[in-house]
Amino acid sequence: MAALLMVLRQRKERIFRGMVSHLNNLTDNEMKIRYRFGRDSIVYICNIVGDKLRRSTAKETALTVEQQVCIALRFYASGSFLQVIGDTMGYDKATVSRAVNDVTNALLDVKDNFIQWPKDINSKNRMKCGFQRPMNFPNVLGCIDCTHIKIQGPSEDEAAFVNRKEFHSVNVQAVCDYESTYLIC
Repeated sequence: MAALLMVLRQRKERIFRGMVSHLNNLTDNEMKIRYRFGRDSIVYICNIVGDKLRRSTAKETALTVEQQVCIALRFYASGSFLQVIGDTMGYDKATVSRAVNDVTNALLDVKDNFIQWPKDINSKNRMKCGFQRPMNFPNVLGCIDCTHIKIQGPSEDEAAFVNRKEFHSVNVQAVCDYESTYLIC
């Protein structure tokens, strides 16, 4: 009986990947298709979140900042499942989950450096003039839009995430000023 349990509980062999540089092995076009960002933008993201993501270990198998950011960007860009991202990039599902969580939290920590609402009257007047001049649209500070981002149905309160088109999603809202270009992702 014990021998049967040993066979049933046999662990999956651990496979350690080499240090694959996602930035050096793909063309700019391939990177934009996979990650929705070019090489320079990914390097910039790595630089601003690097201190929060850098592992304080000497292990050769620890993920680099670049690997963590690429995993998270691939997840954000594809809308796919953690398991699929892991399978296509050569990582375990748990590793992908940790990387997405860590990168997301690191980006949230620096969001106030990039996302700001105008605070003083001069900034507000400049924004209003930006909309008024070309579009003759008075007293506007920003344009707002929403989109549904497809997600895997959660295990708790699943029905709350089903939209009118009957798929699971979260509603994302964005506000842009007069200088921004509206991009459909």
